Amino acid sequence: MPMHGLRVAFLCSADSFRGSAVSLMHLAQGLGGRHGVVRVFTGCDDVAGPLRAEGVDVQQMDLSATNWRTGKALRRELAAFGAEVLIVDRPRDLRLGLLATVGSKVALVNRYNSHAAHPPRDLLTRLAYRFGVRQTIFLTHEKAKRILAKAPWMHRASHHVIPEGVCDTQFRPDTEAAAQFRARYMLGDAPFLLTVGSLTREKRADFLIDAVRDIPHAPTLVFCGVGPLQESLSAQAELLDVKVRFLGQVPREELRGAFSAASVLVHACEVETFGLSVLEAMACGCPVVGVNAGGLVEVVGTDGLAGLLVDALAPEAMAQAVMRLLSDTELTQRVRLAARERAQSRFSLARMTEGYERAVLGAWLLASLY
Repeated sequence: MPMHGLRVAFLCSADSFRGSAVSLMHLAQGLGGRHGVVRVFTGCDDVAGPLRAEGVDVQQMDLSATNWRTGKALRRELAAFGAEVLIVDRPRDLRLGLLATVGSKVALVNRYNSHAAHPPRDLLTRLAYRFGVRQTIFLTHEKAKRILAKAPWMHRASHHVIPEGVCDTQFRPDTEAAAQFRARYMLGDAPFLLTVGSLTREKRADFLIDAVRDIPHAPTLVFCGVGPLQESLSAQAELLDVKVRFLGQVPREELRGAFSAASVLVHACEVETFGLSVLEAMACGCPVVGVNAGGLVEVVGTDGLAGLLVDALAPEAMAQAVMRLLSDTELTQRVRLAARERAQSRFSLARMTEGYERAVLGAWLLASLY
């Protein structure tokens, strides 16, 4: 059943254009391409600007407070848009989404995108699952199994597992972009290790620095991202005599060059909901060494073909895996090819869009029965 003008709203409380905001852009474009009418509601200039630049319909409003006043304001905006489905992305978005849709015909879809080990148990979240949520979407099977076991009341809504998708025309091996990236950031011709993500506690950049310390004659560890821990990470690297570079928030259009230039992408977040930057690196044929936890288990796989996963508590194991790739040209080439093939075959944007189209239509049909 095609969408035929179904009006779908997204609620996005992300504070920067990465991760979930990028994923929502892909979904907005994909569902729009399938004859849906899509609008993203956000309160952040850093999210609204890039979305508009990509042709996404954006409505900015003050979403800073999760209360009845904000809920009523969002309700008015949803009514003006004629929303039939509202997709929320984070726990606070779900609470606000309930306040904005309770008692209406708008179908609420919870795209579960939380790093927390335990699902939220507050009253508004429970009420959302009693009165509002028609579908829950998880990004990995592991997350669905774990969260539903801890929150059986979430079974009131049906659920689907729909992985993220990657644009394999945007993210692909590109030697020219790699050379441009090296020149732009004065990285020379030497090998370097790359990590992409915010400099926050859950990303565990300190683990990466500990791992690189155990690599003899280690390449420079290059950070693409911003966050409150940069100063302490810089001090840690200096103390351990680890060569690091902090490039800040690298523009998204430059990431293909970063992934294509890097010798290895390293990623240490053990509570990763999915790991979009890892998938994008794989699509560019960049070898990945990550931790055997969270979303990376399903993104990279555990057979060692498309990337290497190590114990999340053992920086020395990550060091050994990186050294294997740096020293074994044949292994590295096999991993490069397998990583790109896995990204293309399992995590396409078309596959993600089809999954959301089915979920959105199902939620809308359920809501129309009430």
